[in-house]
Amino acid sequence: MDYSKPETVSLDDLRERIISTDLVPSRSVLMEEIDTVFDKLKQQGLQTWLDLQKAIKNPKKIEDFAKKSGIDFEYLVLLRREIEGYLPKLFNLNVIDWVPQEVIKKLLNDGITSSDQLYSKYSDLQSRILFADKTGIDREMMGYLANLASLCRVQWVSPTAGRMLIEAGYETCQKVTTADGNELFEAMNRVNKQGNYFKGTIGLRDIKRLIVAAQYTL
Repeated sequence: MDYSKPETVSLDDLRERIISTDLVPSRSVLMEEIDTVFDKLKQQGLQTWLDLQKAIKNPKKIEDFAKKSGIDFEYLVLLRREIEGYLPKLFNLNVIDWVPQEVIKKLLNDGITSSDQLYSKYSDLQSRILFADKTGIDREMMGYLANLASLCRVQWVSPTAGRMLIEAGYETCQKVTTADGNELFEAMNRVNKQGNYFKGTIGLRDIKRLIVAAQYTL
């Protein structure tokens, strides 16, 4: 299921993802009468995640749709926030300030300015090798950047979080998906302590949410 393309995700698939997600407390209300709500969405002619996005893309549309469908306005607001979180978090390559800038410049010269472009063009090994050899970028560096772009397709993963995952030994979405929650929790907090990426610690529950979210990128 490609969650980078909302037009390919059916309402039934979207509903199942919400049900299988360990929702944050403020959104747990989404589980109340979720079957009834999604039946009402279908009654309004919605079939895909994209249809739903368009129907509730701003407060005015939410208000109109709530009146038309009979679904509570506040419920639709929370639903919109939840499903927006499923979209990949794209980033501009210039935010990766820990990578040599000559590498970033070569990518920019190739027309690659964002993580989605990088993933789309160089996600496979052969294309990365060809580009690396053509430009003089180290092959391992190209692999690193491709992995970073891929990991940032996972819900909640920012470039910094992606960097931490790679340093912790979880450089691919597949590895995150199959990770043991406790081991990943310990690894990420160890990396954070060594690199001082942010204050505080990462919660075990958040790590387990991350593992589940990663499966939607495969």
